[in-house]
Amino acid sequence: MIRTNNIDKKKKRINQLDKMKNNDSYDDELTNYTSESDDEMVSSNDKRASSDGERDSSNDEGDSKSEKQIQIYFTTNIKNGKYKIENTTYTIPVSFKRIDLSRMVKKLLDIKENISFDFLINQKIIRSSIEDFLKENNILSEQVLEIEYTIPIRKRESTHIDKISEWISKMITSENTLHCSSFEGNILYYDLRNMNKIYENRVSDSPIFAYNVCKINNSILNDEPPYHESVVGLSNGTIRVFLNEEDIDKGIRTKNDLYLGYHDDMIKSLEFNKDHSLIISGGCDNKINIYDNKYIIEQLKIYKNQNTSNKRKIKNVIAPKKCIHKEPGIITALSFFDNSKFLSTGLEKNIKIYDIITGNICTSFAYNKSVVCCDILNKNLFVTADEQSIIKLFDIRCVQEKSVISLNENKYYFHDKIITSLRANRNRIHFLSSSHDGYINIYDVRLNKLPVYTIENEDKRKILSCTWFYKEDNNFVVSADEINLTVHRF
Repeated sequence: MIRTNNIDKKKKRINQLDKMKNNDSYDDELTNYTSESDDEMVSSNDKRASSDGERDSSNDEGDSKSEKQIQIYFTTNIKNGKYKIENTTYTIPVSFKRIDLSRMVKKLLDIKENISFDFLINQKIIRSSIEDFLKENNILSEQVLEIEYTIPIRKRESTHIDKISEWISKMITSENTLHCSSFEGNILYYDLRNMNKIYENRVSDSPIFAYNVCKINNSILNDEPPYHESVVGLSNGTIRVFLNEEDIDKGIRTKNDLYLGYHDDMIKSLEFNKDHSLIISGGCDNKINIYDNKYIIEQLKIYKNQNTSNKRKIKNVIAPKKCIHKEPGIITALSFFDNSKFLSTGLEKNIKIYDIITGNICTSFAYNKSVVCCDILNKNLFVTADEQSIIKLFDIRCVQEKSVISLNENKYYFHDKIITSLRANRNRIHFLSSSHDGYINIYDVRLNKLPVYTIENEDKRKILSCTWFYKEDNNFVVSADEINLTVHRF
């Protein structure tokens, strides 16, 4: 669908992206480090200990010392201990901006490395002076302010890890393994520790449109080698579940598989609930099936232990424990908030939240546009991408009062072709989007203007799929275009 004034919007978007692309301004500010702002910060204890002579001397400095000041203390959720500051109250000028606070924190932490910080008050990022921020948000300057500091997202490098000859339909990371499904009917496995391809399994002669993976608790399989369960959905309504052994020396080997029944058209989405006890599926046949995954694993275990030398093994089909019939319309995405409530989006232009126990709709929202993908950020927020490549943030906290979903003020207009991925970060604050326009954008839900970082693909090739993975405290993004599989380190 073509939006009005599309050319003007596209020019505007390109200008915005060019301004923020590879934005290293934070680090540039810190490279030319000076102690001017640091000299202005004084802890409360030091201030009380100042002598009368020092106070008289300060009066001679004129207007610079008559500037209004405010008391603050710092907090952080950064796990690395080297970024922790003691709980001390400091007095600083209200004219302080992000760069001044960043220098201050660096000095308190005695950090020499080239790093910057973002700062938040009441979960809102400071993008102006503290004085202006307090006025804009109606915060009293007389109180002691809690200022949270975080490390902003900034890309360090990008590395191609493989040339791919097939289009990737979905990417999932599980611990140290990247799982990729393709429209050629293959599952590709990569070791994220050394970025090597370790296994390829052809599971179908038709395209894979839905794919998901979960690790299996070793106690279920009597302390045998690690296993993972993978489930694929095909264009004819077939769902296959695979039991895969993860052997350190032999790699990944498929030990057994079975079928999930009672779909008769294309599968578009497969999802595990949070404790992996259930699988839900949906697509083009106007129903959502719910399967008992504990029973599925038990059946995989039974058939794994049977003699597999018989070439005429019976095709095992497991029926759903419940089927939710819905009005006509293709389901594009299913995603769980918790073990019992899940989100459903589709082309019928309605967003719904279901209770998996009763099968009833808990709440809904008439969106008036087809939704192509979605993801859940946290227990309150989820994001959607529609047919016009507009991303919107939704808040479900109002459902306690009435059965509707409210539209948050955050809207993002930074893609002009179909959006292929929406994936939340584990910090529940950032999320990414990828598109056939060749861009990957990273957003912060606390901001509603620009992405915090944009990755432009080489030659503007289509981004087919994209997701996060993590090594200790570091964020990585892995993306697949029409030719390359690429890792971006932040």
